[in-house]
Amino acid sequence: MLAFDNPRDKLNFKMMCSYCHQVGTLGFRTPEKPVDWETMLRRMDGFGGLYPHTRETIIPRLMNTYKDDAVDKWPTFVPPPAPTGMAAAATIKMWEMDKPLEGSFHDLELGRDGLVYAVNISRGRMIALNPKTGEQTAIKFPRGSHAPHSIETANDGSLWTTMCASGHMARYDIETKQFEVYSSAEAPKKRGNYPHTLRINPKDPEGLIWYTDAGSNSCFSIHPLTGFVKEYKLLSAGQAIGAGRGESRGITPYGLDYSPVDGMIWYSKLNGNRIGRIDPSADDGDITEWNPPFRGPRRLHVAPDGMVWVPGFGSGVFGKFDPNYEKWTVYELPDAENQIPYALNVDKDGIVWICGTGNDTINRFDPKTETLVEFRLPTRVSYTREIEFDDEGNVWTSTSGPARHMERGVGAVIKISLPKTLPAGGGIKLTPKRYEGSHDIGNLATAPESKRPVKPDNTALFAEIDKAEMPAAYVPREHQKYVDARIAGMPPQIRPRVGQLWNEFRQANPDRSRDGAMFIRILEHVATNEAAPKRRFVKKWQHHYFGDAPDNLSQRNLERGKLVFEQSTCSRCHNIGSGEKKLGPDLTEVTKRFRGSKLLQQIVKPSAEIHKEYQTQMILVDDGRLRTGLVIKETDDEVLLLPNLLKPDKVETIEKASIEERKTAEVSTMPTGLLDTYTVEEIFDLLAFIQSAGPARGSAGP
Repeated sequence: MLAFDNPRDKLNFKMMCSYCHQVGTLGFRTPEKPVDWETMLRRMDGFGGLYPHTRETIIPRLMNTYKDDAVDKWPTFVPPPAPTGMAAAATIKMWEMDKPLEGSFHDLELGRDGLVYAVNISRGRMIALNPKTGEQTAIKFPRGSHAPHSIETANDGSLWTTMCASGHMARYDIETKQFEVYSSAEAPKKRGNYPHTLRINPKDPEGLIWYTDAGSNSCFSIHPLTGFVKEYKLLSAGQAIGAGRGESRGITPYGLDYSPVDGMIWYSKLNGNRIGRIDPSADDGDITEWNPPFRGPRRLHVAPDGMVWVPGFGSGVFGKFDPNYEKWTVYELPDAENQIPYALNVDKDGIVWICGTGNDTINRFDPKTETLVEFRLPTRVSYTREIEFDDEGNVWTSTSGPARHMERGVGAVIKISLPKTLPAGGGIKLTPKRYEGSHDIGNLATAPESKRPVKPDNTALFAEIDKAEMPAAYVPREHQKYVDARIAGMPPQIRPRVGQLWNEFRQANPDRSRDGAMFIRILEHVATNEAAPKRRFVKKWQHHYFGDAPDNLSQRNLERGKLVFEQSTCSRCHNIGSGEKKLGPDLTEVTKRFRGSKLLQQIVKPSAEIHKEYQTQMILVDDGRLRTGLVIKETDDEVLLLPNLLKPDKVETIEKASIEERKTAEVSTMPTGLLDTYTVEEIFDLLAFIQSAGPARGSAGP
């Protein structure tokens, strides 16, 4: 439904904006005003991967497609036919894992002790699930090692995990319950960049742990006994076989696997659009790389016959690479345009299982019959990234999208079991496409060259601006004074945009060519909204990164702090002093309790301490939906719930008789990451501005 001028732009958006979550989910549609959409997208690495011309138009286009009133215009949903044959014969069991709104399980592993271990990347722990009893045990990773990403069983039965945020490898002994932590980088480096996917060949006498590093152009191995790390430098752009038109200059080593036939190590480069091979017996790895005929090779696996199966995340396909003849066979998934297959795996019988990451399915493909069977998962917005098999042939996966986006607001482990005798039917036969080694880079290479789109029609934008309230600080008789001060506080690169929009508006509306109020609204729109997309990701800030510097904020730039206050959308939920009451606490009152470092902690880590007046309620109703929000009124018969503070008129009424479970969430309604696109100096200016309205240090206050 989101229209693009050409396939290149669409592939770019699809690759960059569905990297870690589905597009169009309820959580994705939460923003209300343009500034809220800009803040949300800016947090996603500051538009780092989108083409520049896409960044300029993406906000109004997203709003026109996904906002509440736009959703009402969507085509009528036509449910797919009920599953039949093999698809209807499966038994699917799901265990909800960890705490509500906190469960996001990137990977899982089946331990030799019969437990299922799922790693919670955002909470720094793994959950050990006993599938027989349903009992769950939380295991915290050691202090200083952060973001458990991928997990595998080593040849000695221990569990190894890539700790992507801290650049470590963690070993967990399932018998002693003890951890060992190593640098993922080759000595003398103390840490790696972003250790990602790991695999271990059970036939390797040394039991080496192999892994990619998504933040470098390297793969690594670590010896499980000595901790010795060896780095393999991968090839640069232009060195791949079949490196033709459309080749990416990026890197991002990603998926990895070993060949059960000859022990070779295979890897993919997600953004570099490559797959590659390392020979462990060669000192330098004797590395070779190939370009696949599709976009976005992600988590690959090698079949028992040595064929390399690769998901094409961006193209909605999966392919088989024959290393003997260096040829590709590619299959499109149904509705390939909207599919984002993140990972696949191949079972002992050579059956390929593919994650339906974008449509909440797991797909079974038989290479002999070329038949695909789709198994629908129990809940929506699952976003699966890994598939594992147990000794009985059952298929296991975990849900890893942001918990707040998921249907029930909680992560899960899922098992799919099939009967020993498989019924016929229930699938579709796929048509293969075959490519020689000299192919272009799939549908990206054959797409027309990207051109800068024509100037967009701003009629809808002007209508939205015209509805905006006048700023509280504006006084008509001091019009020019206000304009001069506002423009002076704007970044120089966006100031011309005010005149550009104003002239365009006057040409389209000559009867309002002297409308000073509309000029002010345009000025405010540019100052608070259009600066946002220019910002780029700076750092994933933690409050302890700043030391005691926030406790000494003399001589700060309060005007710049005020600008950050507006740009980071603090003003959408908070007042400072007088003004209309908003749903967040008045920051004048907050600064009476918190100042300096403690105030910064409240901003950077909003869930650390939540005032009871602003605690979110989680309510599970009898139709299976999990509703979350702020309870604004409660009677004997019903609860009035506000799911989104930015939409105060969107109140839900829930009958108490329909409530199955209700509890207080430990997650703040204030999102994390609001300051991740701001520098240290800007953050200190923001703190100083907030504190300027509160009592001075040492003052008892009013």
